[in-house]
Amino acid sequence: MVKLFALVMGAVMVFLVHSVIMLLCFVCILVALKYVYNVRGRFGKSVIALVVAIFLAQIIFVPEGEPLMGYGFLQVTTGSIERGFVISGRFFSLITMSWLFVGTTEPRELASGLTQVGVPYRFSFLLILAMRFVPIFQFELSNVQEAQKIRGLKIDKNIRGLVRSVRYTTVPLLFSAMSKVNTLASSMEGRGFGMYRKKTFLHPVKFTSWDLALTLSMLIFSFEVYYLSRLL
Repeated sequence: MVKLFALVMGAVMVFLVHSVIMLLCFVCILVALKYVYNVRGRFGKSVIALVVAIFLAQIIFVPEGEPLMGYGFLQVTTGSIERGFVISGRFFSLITMSWLFVGTTEPRELASGLTQVGVPYRFSFLLILAMRFVPIFQFELSNVQEAQKIRGLKIDKNIRGLVRSVRYTTVPLLFSAMSKVNTLASSMEGRGFGMYRKKTFLHPVKFTSWDLALTLSMLIFSFEVYYLSRLL
């Protein structure tokens, strides 16, 4: 729950910061934490391409500040570059913080923490199932794509090829997902899930002094960042 609180505070802080320097420092800290904790999930081509696309969109469609160069209707200004760094940095920060939270949090412990703070365990288990099924669906998608390659299906790397890939991948993946969902539902019913209003955990998580120190540090850090962003 402390990490969830840190994630929410970090997301709010990212949107409050308007300084390019502070945002770049924050991005560097997040990337360093990602590699220190060896969090799964890499900065693939899709993430980098989307960050670059957001940056270019701000330069093209938000001409603000002093002009630097221009060609026809396209004007590159100081304000558009600064805004491009800010918006793309915010997006990249949110992606990295999400990876850090998911990669360093056990779903069982998250469910225990949510239940202890008053969230009904049915809703807390929905979050657990979502976190557990994402890698399973990724594995199933990889299996479906490999099976299509063995059968000789060739997908071009363009818009038409993307549409074909979605067309021939959605139905097998949907059948596989529904099969796993039915198996999970039968297993939960067999164990009496939802029979009682309260649920106990074999290893409940506890709020320790380290959690209190991290919460206070996060609050102090957030206020300092907000104060410095107002000065810059």
